[in-house]
Amino acid sequence: MDLDFAMRRPEDKAMLMLRRLYELYGYRKYKVSNFEEYSLYLQYKSFLSGEKILSFTDLDGRLLAMRPDVTLSIIKNAHDNETAKAYYIEKVYRESKESNTFKEINQMGLELMGKIDDYALAETVFLAQQSLQACADGADYILELGHMGFVLGLLERLELLPMEREEVIDCLAVKSPHRLRAVMQEIGLSGADQQRLLCLAELSGPVPQVLQRAEQICSGKKMQQALQELSSVYQSLNEEERQHLRLDFSLLNATEFYDGILLNGYLAGLPRPVLSGGRYDSMMYKFGHDLGAIGFAIYLDELERLPLPPREYDVDVWLEPSPQAEAAGLLAVARSLTEQGESVRVATSLPPGLRPRRHLRYSEKEGLLEC
Repeated sequence: MDLDFAMRRPEDKAMLMLRRLYELYGYRKYKVSNFEEYSLYLQYKSFLSGEKILSFTDLDGRLLAMRPDVTLSIIKNAHDNETAKAYYIEKVYRESKESNTFKEINQMGLELMGKIDDYALAETVFLAQQSLQACADGADYILELGHMGFVLGLLERLELLPMEREEVIDCLAVKSPHRLRAVMQEIGLSGADQQRLLCLAELSGPVPQVLQRAEQICSGKKMQQALQELSSVYQSLNEEERQHLRLDFSLLNATEFYDGILLNGYLAGLPRPVLSGGRYDSMMYKFGHDLGAIGFAIYLDELERLPLPPREYDVDVWLEPSPQAEAAGLLAVARSLTEQGESVRVATSLPPGLRPRRHLRYSEKEGLLEC
């Protein structure tokens, strides 16, 4: 039995596997403070997923925030002309719209900052898939890809006002053709433009078929580049990996953070995404960095919803000491058992319901006896 792994909770097992995976591909662990200057998040508030930020006044009078986002802190400390590959295991603090309270969220993710070429995109998508596979622990998973460049390229050619563009994006994001038709009528789009937007709203499914349909409404450099990137990523994966990939152009972010490929990952049996991310070059430029960037985060708390594997017992060995057993001898026996890979519970009695695989009794006089 693998004491350190086999019986761990899904989120603990995933964390161990992901650390190994990311380090194999050259990522190094990055640590950020739980606190950040409130002004950082105030300045970029529109790029955060929630409107409220948990803040407090430090003892030195500075206004600080409990970090609602890790990526902004990493961007702030990025260095130009340097490719950075970092992964993190951090907590963030965000408002919960369901409970109207702040919640602590456990995240693990990676960020690649530097030259984002076809290989960087392919590696990121591959690692996102491998991350889902590690979290799934044998269950099925799906990685959905989208592309803000394709959507924005089409909207730019329609020459919409900012407010009109946001309305259209909202309709696409909630997959509402009826609402989209009403908005397009109100804006006064031509029949041809309406058809292109309605086609865009329905572009989801297996990658080859969706790319073929997307070609029919593709025009302009930005849209063509988006399709080229998606096609290149798809071709870089093997046949088995492609089976877990879908393309959905209604996969849009509401925070305006991303400007390229988008990622959402799902595990069978869980209602919400456990992975999300994408490319955010424009955000790097806003911080004054001449770098591209792409990354994703995994919401470890969501993995707690996964069922634990069935177990016949809770501990390998119940080691029952005699009343006269000395600590040194008892500890030596316990250590010997654990060195053989067995979990040990040393106790004169067990809590109700705790199931040991074996029951051993130890005394100085008789040694170790099987019960």
